[in-house]
Amino acid sequence: MENNGGVIEVSATEGNRRLFELATFLATSARGCIDEPPLYGPLRLIDGISRLAELPKYASCLSRDSFLEEVKKKIDENRGLVMYDQERFVRFLDGLVLDFAQEVKRRAGAP
Repeated sequence: MENNGGVIEVSATEGNRRLFELATFLATSARGCIDEPPLYGPLRLIDGISRLAELPKYASCLSRDSFLEEVKKKIDENRGLVMYDQERFVRFLDGLVLDFAQEVKRRAGAP
């Protein structure tokens, strides 16, 4: 791996490994959601978003996405709320959904 201006150049093998790792995480998370406390499902989903935001580092066909990078930062800073302040965690998720809604509008060119 080589760092090239914030982009890590990796082989297709590494990119494929990361993709398979994410798919495995999602599959095991789906099963875990059945037996785990209800708020673990949303925690696992935002962890998946955080991992998706990193994919451009490992797949040269993807470009960096500043919005997703900021979302990853927010997730990494707030995921622990689920363990000690569930109300704040839910408010964080509400804000995250609002962020995505605003970004969808922005990307669609809506006023």
